[in-house]
Amino acid sequence: MEPRDPTIGRRIVERRESRGWTQKQLATLTGIPVPTLNRIERGQQSLFAERVVTLARALNVSADYLLGLTETPTLRTRTPLPPRQPRTRTHRQSAVPTQPRTPAPMG
Repeated sequence: MEPRDPTIGRRIVERRESRGWTQKQLATLTGIPVPTLNRIERGQQSLFAERVVTLARALNVSADYLLGLTETPTLRTRTPLPPRQPRTRTHRQSAVPTQPRTPAPMG
C-alpha cells in the first residue's frame, strides 16, 4: 500500500488552527465526524472529492491548495458554509405504493 501524502492533513491543521478552531468546531461546520477529521489531519484517511470541496469551503481556501497543487491558499470570495444541522434518522417508507382504503359497503 502506498503511503498517503501528508500535505492535505497538514494544510487542514494549519488553516484550522489559524482560525482558532478546534477539530470539533470544524467537524460541526462541515458535517465530518471528529474521528474522521482526526484521521484526515494525521494522513491516515483518504478523502473523496466532495469532502475536499467541503473542507476547502469551510477553511476558505482552494481545493488545489489543500491538495498541494499550489502554495497559495487563494481565498474564495463566496460565503463560507453555514453550520450544518445534525442528521436525524427517519424510517424508510415502503417502496410499494399502497392503495387508499375504501370503506366496506354497509348493508
